Amino acid sequence: MFHVIVNPAGAGGKTGSYWEKKIQPLLEGTEYKLHLSTEEGSAERICSDLTSSIPEGETVRILILGGDGTMNGAVNGIRDFEHTKIGLIPCGSGNDLARDLALPDDPSGLIRRILEGRTLRQIDVGECIWKDIGKSRFFVVSAGAGFDAAVCHYAQVSGLKRFLNRFGLGKLIYILEAVRLIFSYKPSASDLIYGTKEEADPSGGRENAAGKTAHYERFVFAAGMNHRYEGGGFMMCPKARADDGSLDYCVVHDLSILDFFRFFPSAISGEHVRQKTKVSQLRGKSLRIRSDRPLWIHCDGETGEASADVLFRISEKRLNLLV
Repeated sequence: MFHVIVNPAGAGGKTGSYWEKKIQPLLEGTEYKLHLSTEEGSAERICSDLTSSIPEGETVRILILGGDGTMNGAVNGIRDFEHTKIGLIPCGSGNDLARDLALPDDPSGLIRRILEGRTLRQIDVGECIWKDIGKSRFFVVSAGAGFDAAVCHYAQVSGLKRFLNRFGLGKLIYILEAVRLIFSYKPSASDLIYGTKEEADPSGGRENAAGKTAHYERFVFAAGMNHRYEGGGFMMCPKARADDGSLDYCVVHDLSILDFFRFFPSAISGEHVRQKTKVSQLRGKSLRIRSDRPLWIHCDGETGEASADVLFRISEKRLNLLV
């Protein structure tokens, strides 16, 4: 028995059509229950209901038809990671998870693999904690603070995104917002504490058991990467692996307007890491960012409250994937 979660309005309505024309026929003869994710947060509620009280000895198998945002909702809804298995048919605007997992474009091959029901890999799950308001949220692909999260926020609230989605151009809104923000974004003064423990604690001094502290007067953004890609194909951390028990971090600072326009094209191929005076690549179980003002925060491209004190870390959870 599979539980299939579909957002028919996703990708400007293309997800619903993709389900009916491509995926549903491939499930003929398979026992499944369809759950329509028709409003914000409903994928999370569906997964919470499905996994809150799994009978002993049983496993819940869930098939997600969507992108990174839908997967983020699903993972945050899971109550029993050990007895839940997830399959993904990518149908989103970014699809960074599918890109990093090298999932095939042919849905029939993916469906065959998923219907076998075997855990083909386990991946780490990241956790973002808003220290100043006591909120937390899981992420699968990446979490970010600063410029990249601001782009996500303004793209999501833009009325233009819905219009562009009608023509399959939804990703264009992120480019437009990024260009707009390049000319108006103000860097922050920030301390970054990173280390090998689950939570970096700055109380021990500049260099302590929890890790090291770095100060940036013109901090632009930091991306905590569980996978290599975010933002629809930007290879922020070329060495990131989703099963190594650590997060990789791309810390960007001291960019001029001209630097911005150099940085993002080079980040598509991962060449931005060569800009060592402005781009730092770190690795560890945690990264805490304490800024002089609240920064926008994103988890898998989904934004929530801003924060002046946020922690990215590896959680104790592991996600069982059928892909």
